Amino acid sequence: MTFRVFVQARMSSERFPGKMLAPFRGRPLIASLLDRLGPDLLSRTVLLTSDHATDDPLADFAERRCEVPVFRGELQNVAARFQACLAAYPCEWFVRLSGDSPLMSGALVKTMLGFRGPGHDVVSNVAKRTFPPGQSVECIRSDVFAALQADALTAAQQEHVTKVFYDGQGNWRLRSIVCREPHLASTRMVVDSLDDLRALETLATDPSASLAALADIEA
Repeated sequence: MTFRVFVQARMSSERFPGKMLAPFRGRPLIASLLDRLGPDLLSRTVLLTSDHATDDPLADFAERRCEVPVFRGELQNVAARFQACLAAYPCEWFVRLSGDSPLMSGALVKTMLGFRGPGHDVVSNVAKRTFPPGQSVECIRSDVFAALQADALTAAQQEHVTKVFYDGQGNWRLRSIVCREPHLASTRMVVDSLDDLRALETLATDPSASLAALADIEA
């Protein structure tokens, strides 16, 4: 089953403008995430950002410095952006990652991909939140996502592109993956603010290395 990794990112965050290029442990934030994916996943990765001028620096950095292909689409309707990207980069499945997750575990992404099967449309570790924020991995069957009527989605569903699968409005075949140590969900590993960035820079214990081994199918 062919797949790609789509990293969603933009510079116009209301709480932390420009955070994708903010320095994190000596590297821009977005570079930290890409570095942790490893060469196998990185070779299948596309950065999805908007066609708004504020995202020009991000697109330039990803293409020139990280050598990652960039797809640019609608700023507000992110679901439509993903659908347009799927048309440009066809695949059977795609993994959705958020660019504000600089400690993302590449091993966890690979483990999540291993849970795919012909009887599933979505494989997700956020349907029930037992993993740390910043370790959210969603594997989505491309034809199912492409069939969504993006313009008919609510504003929240357009912005949060996988929300539609959790809203109970369709007969989606969802496989929920949980962490066998759910207390780790209290460890924030996502950057929503400058305070988050500073806290992660000095994080004493990084549990991301062990997360792949803790992933299991929800009973």
